[in-house]
Amino acid sequence: MDLCKNSKNINSNTAGIILCAGSGTRMNDDSTNKVCFPCNGIPVIIRIINNMKSAGIDRFVIVVGHHAQKVMECLSGIDNIVYAFQPVQNGTGGAALCGLMALDMLGFGGTAVVAMGDKITSPDVFRELIAKKGGNEVVWGVQTRELNENGGRIVMRGNKIYAVVEKPDSALLALGAVAEKSRSAYEEALAGFGLNEKKKSKVIEKALDTDDLPVTKQLNGEDFTSAEIERSLYTNGGLYCFDVKPAIEAIKTIKTDNAQGEIYLTDALEYLTERGTVDLMAVTRREQMLTYSTKEELAELDCYFAQADMGLRPASYWINAITNRTDEIQDKFREIYGDDQAQLSERGDTYVKLLNAFIDRYGDKDIVITRAPGRINLMGRHIDHRGGGVNMMVINRETLLIASARQDDTVNISNLDKSYRDYSFSISKCIGEYTCHPDNGRDEWLSFIECERISESVKKKKGQWVNYVKSAVLRHQFSSEKPLVGMDIMLTGNIPVAAGLSSSSSIVVAISEAIAFLNNLDITEKRFIDMCGEGEWFVGSRGGAGDHAAMKSCSRGMITHLGFLPFTVGGSVPFSSDYKVIVANSFIEAKKSEGAKEIYNQRVSAYEFGLMLIQRQYPEITVFRDLAKLPDREIYRLLLDLPERITSHELKTLLPDKIDKIEQIQNSHFIPDTYLLRSVILYGIAECRRSEECHEALRDGDYELLGKLMNISHDGDRVWRNGVKYDYSAGDSYIQGLYDNNAPLFEQPGGYACSTIEIDNLVDMAISRPGVMGAELVGAGLGGCIIILVKKEFADQTLEFLKENYYNKNGYPMGAQVYSASSRSSRLY
Repeated sequence: MDLCKNSKNINSNTAGIILCAGSGTRMNDDSTNKVCFPCNGIPVIIRIINNMKSAGIDRFVIVVGHHAQKVMECLSGIDNIVYAFQPVQNGTGGAALCGLMALDMLGFGGTAVVAMGDKITSPDVFRELIAKKGGNEVVWGVQTRELNENGGRIVMRGNKIYAVVEKPDSALLALGAVAEKSRSAYEEALAGFGLNEKKKSKVIEKALDTDDLPVTKQLNGEDFTSAEIERSLYTNGGLYCFDVKPAIEAIKTIKTDNAQGEIYLTDALEYLTERGTVDLMAVTRREQMLTYSTKEELAELDCYFAQADMGLRPASYWINAITNRTDEIQDKFREIYGDDQAQLSERGDTYVKLLNAFIDRYGDKDIVITRAPGRINLMGRHIDHRGGGVNMMVINRETLLIASARQDDTVNISNLDKSYRDYSFSISKCIGEYTCHPDNGRDEWLSFIECERISESVKKKKGQWVNYVKSAVLRHQFSSEKPLVGMDIMLTGNIPVAAGLSSSSSIVVAISEAIAFLNNLDITEKRFIDMCGEGEWFVGSRGGAGDHAAMKSCSRGMITHLGFLPFTVGGSVPFSSDYKVIVANSFIEAKKSEGAKEIYNQRVSAYEFGLMLIQRQYPEITVFRDLAKLPDREIYRLLLDLPERITSHELKTLLPDKIDKIEQIQNSHFIPDTYLLRSVILYGIAECRRSEECHEALRDGDYELLGKLMNISHDGDRVWRNGVKYDYSAGDSYIQGLYDNNAPLFEQPGGYACSTIEIDNLVDMAISRPGVMGAELVGAGLGGCIIILVKKEFADQTLEFLKENYYNKNGYPMGAQVYSASSRSSRLY
């Protein structure tokens, strides 16, 4: 046994001995000692020392063996440490004896707390252990069976403690009662015993090598059967508090005639119980004593401490804080919602309702609260996934979510609105039951969501809100090297559903905020946004990340210009107080997880196919948006070279080298008879230009131009005007006329055609009113809302007109109101 030269003489009443000599083979990583691996950035051994220090222990003996130098390097600079070297790893008794003899050699005759180097025990447990020592010979840290099923059994009769019997030794006793002495009979007898294969094999080998197996074990003069031992209420926690000299004496009596052939420290307790009083200190909560044997188990602890180190507070704390309007809450609410007292009061009431529902459903756990607002896009519709810019404002409607971490990977979700049913799923099972196994990255994610089994599973559950939760969770898991923690979630929202205000995307963002926080993910804002957008492909759509970017990046009260491919946050412009934005719901729903996604994805595919054809002439253009940088007449010329419509067969004939890519794109939708091509391409290129014009108009305060751009943009989605079908075709003569007249590109609507008759009528109704500058579809279309830009003094009469002429006449509730700007997604913890 060697002692470190830099040690100080130990003279306090209680010293800590931490056993760190083992090889930790189950970690499957021999780069360092098991205790040196970080847990949320802090080596496990340092966490244990810090917890002991918090309990008043300030002198330590570290028993080292395997990778001793690594342990010493890890603890370099920490005072009051002695190192005791264990040359042969012969069990916990041998390791503890090394530590105890080191203390004895230093003249320390007080109390020692012996702890395992792979168990992070909380300071309150150490404190209680020391406090209980008093006149007892030993205090023994134990756990209830449900916390440590495989631990050594604490054998008791009545209130008397006899000893500890390790599970393999109890198993060996059980084999003594087996009539047939054979490997198969022994394996059958141990089938339900819960031993791992290595330990089970060792027990069977010992049984086969023993002529006369006992059926009872004598402990302090009394016999116990395996069945009685297995009825024990407590198991060994691997934590001990005893005086140094009696402990040394006890360990020296230990024999190695057990199933493992090792010196069990627990055998010393049998010796001590015969000579003095032994008391138990029961650990009843899992978080008080956390252990690991594998990297997977360490990853779970890493996630746990990622949350514990943040100092999360229970749901009841937030109820009290919000109810009592603490300064912290008032400041945070004003930062998010502004100074509107009615809204602040309404939001506070909603938070409290959600918190109470969470407690009723899951208990008063430590939580994080996340929120993600809805959004409106003033200009730049259908182009973010092509690299086009958008001009976003987040609104005072939101998804609000409460989440707490679990110790497994189960995600439970509940909604305050009971018309949405509860769901539960396992992250690993969602991934593991499918045949394709992605390995971090966008392409692997695509291959996963396009697996036949998963796509069919999503189709069977179309329209179910759980798919949006899964889209966020699974996308983050595929990009994480460690398993994500499960979550208990309670959610509510006041964004109108299927109305084009991104209620579904706000769920994805709010869930992602919780995931990133509870798993301590180091993720940039850009990566967060990309993963939200890609995650939502899980439901079957192939949209971009514009909505998610707005929710993550827009400032309160501002219109922000966002760019994509790559993601950029451009200038932000305050929205003029002279104007209002009215959001009017058509009450025609379009759900991306149902039939509407086919049309969305066909339009997105038209962008892809059109660019492939254009690249035959312009191979240097790799992003659709960059087509808008060409001169107007050159754009019209290349449009003339494109077919107005194209079949799948014609497309593959023109692009024989792109067939695999074409078919991959077509996996996202049913193949139509023909794809709209020229009108969609014209719309997309012109909308990219309009997005830039919009930003300049906002910066210049030119709201008249902004209104004009909104009207043109809506015509690009229009399907109906003045009681007849709208002609959005882009025939040769029409495009040739644009070329001949050098017509401004941004004034050309094109034909994306994702509006509805009802929405077109609602837009025409709005733009006919005085003071209205412009109106347009909002969101992806095929239902939902429109936005109306109106001078503030005309806002009320516009609302009244819509109420009388659209909502009342169609039997709808009033669905139009002024929306104000809110703030980006956030967390409260």
